[in-house]
Amino acid sequence: MEKIIDTFTPNICKAEAAILMPVHNEEDVIEKVVTEYYDVISYTMPIEVVLSEDGSTDNTKNIIEELSKKIPLKALMAPQRKGYALSIIDGLKHVVSDYVLITDSDGQHDPKDFWKLWEIRKDYDVISGFRIKRADSTFRKIMSSTFKFMANKFFNMPFKDATAPFKLMRTEVARQIANECRYMKESFWMEFTIRAYKRGLKIIEVPVIHRARMSGSTRVYKPLKIPKITISQIYSLMKLWFELK
Repeated sequence: MEKIIDTFTPNICKAEAAILMPVHNEEDVIEKVVTEYYDVISYTMPIEVVLSEDGSTDNTKNIIEELSKKIPLKALMAPQRKGYALSIIDGLKHVVSDYVLITDSDGQHDPKDFWKLWEIRKDYDVISGFRIKRADSTFRKIMSSTFKFMANKFFNMPFKDATAPFKLMRTEVARQIANECRYMKESFWMEFTIRAYKRGLKIIEVPVIHRARMSGSTRVYKPLKIPKITISQIYSLMKLWFELK
């Protein structure tokens, strides 16, 4: 059974915006990342921090619990791994703010860029951070570019960075689309963007800073996993195409 920590509701109770982060084995950086976001945003307005912890096997859970005593937040502690997509879907159930920024917990995005998205929140349904100078390895950038090319061909999409994990939208919109995502386990944000686009939602890409991971390396695109991921992605795109056509 999931353990839920909530030091936000008794202390803050309500905020217009939330930051939702899926978290898995980020013991080296999670406190720094959450603190950075909290300091940058809470200085101007209250912020609801929601951490959807995904069965970490390191000391991440303990760090989050201690962090909750310093920063008002909500945290879901999963007893075992359920995956990136389910972490986001479950985390969204606990967001009460009208708007939510969903981003990764590895520190690759600068929280100051939140304000670029926030200032145009009423003009678009989905505001996505476009990584103008991506700080990932060449190998990962090639893989992502390949999947982007395939998705754009399948669905005739105009986006430069559909898989960007830095998106702001109304919470209800995020819930509706996330709950429909079922195919692309290794590329949740690609399926999310495709579904949002096919719904006719108004989407804009905003240039944002992209930094190197604060610690460790990618959890997904390991060289030995590439053949399996490639086949899975093609198969998933086909299933999604047949569903949406």
